[in-house]
Amino acid sequence: NFAYNVMFRFYIIIILFSLTINSSFSTALNKKDYNLLGGSLTVIIDSEDDQKETFKKIKKKLRYIEAILDPEISSFLRKFNELEKNSEISAPDLFVDAFNLMKDYNEITKKAFDPTTFSLLYTVSTIEKVRPMLNSKLFEKCMNLSNIDVKITNVFSKKYSCIRLSFDSLIDGILVQNIKFLLESKNYNSYYIKFGNTVYSRNFNSITNTFDKKTSDAIKRTGISIRKLDSYSYLVNSNDKIRTYNINLKKNQISLNNDFFVIVASDSPVNNSILSNTLNLVDYTTFSENLYENDIPILILYKDNGNYIFKHSKSFEAYFD
Repeated sequence: NFAYNVMFRFYIIIILFSLTINSSFSTALNKKDYNLLGGSLTVIIDSEDDQKETFKKIKKKLRYIEAILDPEISSFLRKFNELEKNSEISAPDLFVDAFNLMKDYNEITKKAFDPTTFSLLYTVSTIEKVRPMLNSKLFEKCMNLSNIDVKITNVFSKKYSCIRLSFDSLIDGILVQNIKFLLESKNYNSYYIKFGNTVYSRNFNSITNTFDKKTSDAIKRTGISIRKLDSYSYLVNSNDKIRTYNINLKKNQISLNNDFFVIVASDSPVNNSILSNTLNLVDYTTFSENLYENDIPILILYKDNGNYIFKHSKSFEAYFD
């Protein structure tokens, strides 16, 4: 009996140890973090199978996106930004699609949002240095999307060499949406994707909303409670760095308000990204009049007379507890 008990206990220990090892290995296989474009991408696939091949395809996709849209490496975007005036260059599909999205939103905001504000930020590092440049005639021609010509959908040229583009308003959404499409093509039923301020998940309940501390505090101060969102982006309020979508060219001023918060929760990561990052550029007094009727789930929080209040579209009501 003694020998039997010892062997039985040893057998149980082996099983438990094996389960622990397998569990850790499975978790390591199905969760990956990638550092790119100045941020961290997290992808979690809820599956017991080995996902090494899928993660290899994700890495290949990320390299492609970096090769097109990363301003810090020898990407296509960098080639475009360094293009001389009246020179032409043929652009890949990803660049064309991203440019068209920004052009559409430039028109929707009546020029308040303009991705060519990167021209102004290219040589400055602080907000104090940006303000005088907003009134500089040198930048009037550089910060104007209409000074970029497009022929036969994918041939680009610039009227002035100083024009430079930045995709920082929707790069989070582009990354997340591309990975979403890849996982959908593989018919995965449960996964989680996060890059920067944009999240998309499907049938994944292990992680709750991951807003930054300022946004979370603002939500608490209004007294509202938000259910878990499967797809959303939020505006990051920070004085630490200049963001091109914090410059309102329509009003010729910097729109940097740390008491203004936006959460957009549509099914499209790209739509969420560009809206959350740029709604602070729109004339809010006008925009808020029709906000409730908006079909897109949008929540806006801001400080009024020292108190945080909120407004939202009717479609966002489904996310309130």
